[in-house]
Amino acid sequence: MNNKGFTTIELILTIGLAAVIMLTITNVTYTYRDRSIYEETLTEVTNYKNNLTKIIYDDILNGANRLVGIVKVNDMEYDLYTSNSTYNILKIINEENNVGIEYAGIRYIIPGSEDGLVTFETSSYYNNDNIYRLDIVFRHRNLEELIKIHFVIS
Repeated sequence: MNNKGFTTIELILTIGLAAVIMLTITNVTYTYRDRSIYEETLTEVTNYKNNLTKIIYDDILNGANRLVGIVKVNDMEYDLYTSNSTYNILKIINEENNVGIEYAGIRYIIPGSEDGLVTFETSSYYNNDNIYRLDIVFRHRNLEELIKIHFVIS
C-alpha cells in the first residue's frame, strides 16, 4: 500500500493544534488591546486633571488678583474669591453625557463622559483658619482608581 495522504487522526490533530495557537494569539492580542485602552484613558484623564489644576492654580498664584478664599454655595457650586473682591464660579457639571467642571464660565468636560463612562462621586469642602480645601471626585468606568481633583488655597 502506498497511501500518501493524511490519516483522519493526523488531520484532527493538525486542526486542533492550529485552533489552540489561534486562541492563544487572540487572547494575547485582546490583553494588549485592553491594556492599551486603559493606558490611553489614564493618560487622557491625567492630562485633563493636570490642565484644569494648572488653570486654577495660575489664578491662585496670580499676584495682584490671586484667589484668596472659597465659599460653598451648594454641593455643586463654589465661589472662588480674589484679592480684589471679585470671584470666579466653579461648578461641578453632572449631566447625562457631560461630566466635569465649569470654571470662570468655561466648561472642562472629562474625557469619556460623552460616552457615559464618567460619573460624579462626591465633593468635600473644608475651611480651617483661612486654609480652604476643595476635593472633587469622579469615577471613570475604564479606570480602577477614582479621579480626584484637589484645590488648596491658603
